[in-house]
Amino acid sequence: MFQVEIIRKALEEVAHAGEFESKDEAVACAKRTVDAFLLREYLDGMGSTQLFDHYKDKGDHPCIFKDGDATVNVPGFNHLQYALNRSLELCGKIES
Repeated sequence: MFQVEIIRKALEEVAHAGEFESKDEAVACAKRTVDAFLLREYLDGMGSTQLFDHYKDKGDHPCIFKDGDATVNVPGFNHLQYALNRSLELCGKIES
């Protein structure tokens, strides 16, 4: 069983997002969490660096845990790398 917890930086709280049978389902939940924040916070004309920095500071950061594991986060999904890639997709490029 995989659990997804969301660290809500803007609210300084942790929320339980769900429990999933497979890692793929948990990763899909984590991606939806990142996507929802980025799409909600994106403003027309915003650059990818600005959007990504906003995510790092105020975003909903998902963590995936596996029952019985002592891991902090299940390997295979990095929410920061995913948010950076999605910011690039939404905004088109990184500004210098």
